[in-house]
Amino acid sequence: MIRKYFWLVIFALSVLLLDALIMQWIEFLTTETDKCRNMNSTNPLKLVNCADLE
Repeated sequence: MIRKYFWLVIFALSVLLLDALIMQWIEFLTTETDKCRNMNSTNPLKLVNCADLE
């Protein structure tokens, strides 16, 4: 029984791992690391470049 469905368990785990890696890669590409919160603006949750605040 376990041997019969072992490939299915491996496939499901590999799909979950691949999905997590793709999501991390997309998040890394779409976010810039040099972001700060502008507390002086009307919306303090809006992220702006740290260089613009200086």
